Amino acid sequence: MRKIADCREFPSESACSLTITGEEDEVVRAAAEHAISVHGHQDSPEFREEIRAALSDERGRYGTVMVGRRRNPLEDMQRASAEWARERQVPGFLREDILAADDDSTIVVAVSFASKEDYLRLGDDPAQDEWWRTVMAPMLDGEPSWIDGSWQLPVERPTPAPAAPAMPTQAQPAPAERDSEQPA
Repeated sequence: MRKIADCREFPSESACSLTITGEEDEVVRAAAEHAISVHGHQDSPEFREEIRAALSDERGRYGTVMVGRRRNPLEDMQRASAEWARERQVPGFLREDILAADDDSTIVVAVSFASKEDYLRLGDDPAQDEWWRTVMAPMLDGEPSWIDGSWQLPVERPTPAPAAPAMPTQAQPAPAERDSEQPA
């Protein structure tokens, strides 16, 4: 099962937002290297076990998809979302993906959380309700539709298989050698 290490789960002075996803050993290795080089942690077997214990399953993610029509420029919505993520530091928030439709008004926003509990906790937060009513909702033309649910494993482009090593070829004799090998 793929695992996730998310710096946003561990508040830091740098407000690091790096998320690492992959097979467990890969994530532990990459997260340790990041924590050492960026956050100044010391490497040790105990530290790597702490990282391993803090990983979450990729499959446990939960979230919502919003489909609506924009009233404001896309850049305004992106700026508001980025400020929200930076200022609120919402526990369990993993990512937001925005699709701007070719019709220049439809917008699809997919939001992922580490768990359903994290998502529901945000939904019960009065500060989130106020932010939505005063910042984001006025940028939309009418009420959007929402679809909540569990994110499943993504289908991704397969990693290309490594190229097979070239087989050595047997050296061909030089033309003069070939002529001398022929029977007379």
